[in-house]
Amino acid sequence: MKHLLLPTFCAIALSSQAKDTLRVERVGVTTPLTITVDKSYQTDSLDNKGNTFSASILSDHATRAFAQQEVVATLENGAALELVDSMQTLRVLQFGVRTDRYAKATIDIKKLKNYKVFINGKAASTSLTMTPGHYDVRLVCLQEKDAKDSVNISVIGETLAGVEVNPDTKRPYLMAEMMQGKRTYNARISPSGKYLVTYYQHTLEDGKNFYRTIISETESQRTLAHYDAYMDYKWVENQDALYFTRNGINGKELVLLHPETMQETIMADALPEGGITLAPTLDYLIISKSQEGKKPGGSLKQLQHPDDRMPGYRNCSSLWRYDLKERRMQRLTFGKTNLRLSDISRDGKKLLLMSSTMEPSRAPYDRYSVYIMDALTAKVDTILADTAWLSSAKFSPDASQLLINASTTAFNNIGLEVKPGQHPNIFDHRLYLYDLASKKTTALLPNFKPSVDNYSWHPTNGLIYITTADGSNRSVWQLNPKTLEVVKFEMPLSYVSTFSYATMQKVPTAIVLGQDGGERAREMYRVTLNPKKMRAERIGEVNFDELYKDVAIGTCHDWKFQSSRGDSIQGFYYLPANFDATKKYPLIVYYYGGCTPSNKLLEINYPYQVFASLGYVVYVVQPSGALGFGQEFAARHTGTWGDMSSDDIIEGTQQFCKEHTFIDTKKIGCIGASYGGFMTQYLQTKTNLFAAAISHAGISNIASYWGGGYWGYTYGEVAQYGSFPWNNPDLYVKHSPLFNADKINTPLLLIHGTVDTNVPPFESQQLYTALRILGKEVEYIQVNGENHVITDWKKRHEWQNAIFAWFAKYLKGQPEWWEAIDK
Repeated sequence: MKHLLLPTFCAIALSSQAKDTLRVERVGVTTPLTITVDKSYQTDSLDNKGNTFSASILSDHATRAFAQQEVVATLENGAALELVDSMQTLRVLQFGVRTDRYAKATIDIKKLKNYKVFINGKAASTSLTMTPGHYDVRLVCLQEKDAKDSVNISVIGETLAGVEVNPDTKRPYLMAEMMQGKRTYNARISPSGKYLVTYYQHTLEDGKNFYRTIISETESQRTLAHYDAYMDYKWVENQDALYFTRNGINGKELVLLHPETMQETIMADALPEGGITLAPTLDYLIISKSQEGKKPGGSLKQLQHPDDRMPGYRNCSSLWRYDLKERRMQRLTFGKTNLRLSDISRDGKKLLLMSSTMEPSRAPYDRYSVYIMDALTAKVDTILADTAWLSSAKFSPDASQLLINASTTAFNNIGLEVKPGQHPNIFDHRLYLYDLASKKTTALLPNFKPSVDNYSWHPTNGLIYITTADGSNRSVWQLNPKTLEVVKFEMPLSYVSTFSYATMQKVPTAIVLGQDGGERAREMYRVTLNPKKMRAERIGEVNFDELYKDVAIGTCHDWKFQSSRGDSIQGFYYLPANFDATKKYPLIVYYYGGCTPSNKLLEINYPYQVFASLGYVVYVVQPSGALGFGQEFAARHTGTWGDMSSDDIIEGTQQFCKEHTFIDTKKIGCIGASYGGFMTQYLQTKTNLFAAAISHAGISNIASYWGGGYWGYTYGEVAQYGSFPWNNPDLYVKHSPLFNADKINTPLLLIHGTVDTNVPPFESQQLYTALRILGKEVEYIQVNGENHVITDWKKRHEWQNAIFAWFAKYLKGQPEWWEAIDK
């Protein structure tokens, strides 16, 4: 990721026979290295390829490491390269090339006889095919005796507008900066808070990942152990000891590791395969084993259920108890129903189990049952049977109550806060307390707008800690279950992705990882969970400011507007790092419009900050239907299929342009994925506001997605609860872009993975076919072998470049990149 920037270098553009020429006025130079020919034993004057000794010195292997040497001086254009002690001299010349657009060029080298070219650390030719970014060019030069080598280098191309040689500013934040380099991957603090396990990930240019695991003291950060691998350690619940499994002489071993002494204890060996959970009492394991279901004997398969097309649908898991002292396995569950372990009581006596069943012939389809099993006798008490809208459950510290995460419509609507006539968004979750003695359920978060993601009950101070989808952020809260007082922690990170706290401290020390304000990422903080006096300190090996000291990162700003319905619609926007309010910028509008809010992030699949670095202003709107803004707002998603959401996006874009006069209103693009891909298509049926649009994995026909997507009909319980193609055909037809294709006039790019199981590829295919028949401006790119999210390293870059190129063509008037993509 690191590129050398040489200050105060200049670039001069000259016209030469209809070509642009950028002279390299200065180059950096490394300390010269002398090569003594007579110290090499030469059996012949040429090798088996006809190369001289001098040429072999410039082989890729021999020069790659030397090419990365530090630049110590500069030479001006025309300067002679001096021999050192009249010997053959090896040195590196370095300069930078930067472009804000797609461009082709040639590095013209006139006065060097023997050299090897390296671009961004890789051996290359003198031909440059550039997408936006910074290119570190290094010439490893071998100067022979009596040679008159000098610096005479230019960059030549048909048109080099937007290309600079040796820019004196920081390099832009682009895909390499977002995806490569070192980051804090995960962290887990010990029960006492004394020790910490930290995981680091380093991603190379080719996508290869290297992991490191560090065990350290939390306060001093002194390293106790270091491993060049990802070690899947888990903390024992009530003591500062780690447990993990590994393959040993006698098969799978369960190992206990004590950080204080770094001593290991093998607790068991010859363990059966399956997922392992260690009881807090350390005397038994719960093992989850999977069994494959019956397969068809021939080529025919009769579906047992609409979901039977999914891989693994017929498989079933069972739970087993493994006594560590007696080395004995006891089967706890049997049958066709999957039961999962949700929790183990702190005294180890009770197991909390959950099962779910899917019945398409009744609504709601998904029903849950909750059981408490005696860990020794396997006796079961059914706590909740055939209950809708549940998500997960955990024991209270004394196991007398259950803390349940469920939709706002659960438990006979005791936590419901929507308007009459609205059906709640079932992805909008809150917390409930179920008392085992009285069998009474209480809603714990009245008038609470964020949606609950995760939660845990602190066994020492009796407080509940919650992470939530909180508007554009992911926040951490403290809930007192007795008083129902809820307090938000002002964390040093606005988006907390990892939250781990010490369970044995009354005022816990916590470790948080995440991103902040759309402008920072990758760091780790140690915080004290005291809302009145919270202390936060950055710890660990990754320092964002140091890592990105040579990178220009744009600014992120909150912005909201008053809709015609009278709502305050939240959002945020990014400005390029070199923003000039006197200029006009193209605008990219992003939205989801489904359930999950768009988070204010630096590192994300649809990279707002990268778009900004490419010269766009990026506006992210949180339209009606998004979680994290209250139940009523989230419930607008149900039964509307884009109506209010699209209104918010259109009004927001118009108002944003009105208030921000630096936007070129004729150059506005929009992009969304999944439900957001549907929103892209649907928007074009309602407005001609946009100059270009991109739909990734979008839904064009609500009815075909409802019946054809793996989760189509179950997602229908969220998006169109109670409406089906036969009882509300208008919802399915009038809101489907396919049935309104004749209204689409915006140049539209459709992108879809060929094995997308969530939104099948035919959703893009059928709209593409319709628009081609109508003679509309549309293109369709399939990403071979990719599912709903593009994860393959190479394909992700190609997919992203297609997105960048489409916007460059229509929002910047630069079609070259799009035309050059191999598609």
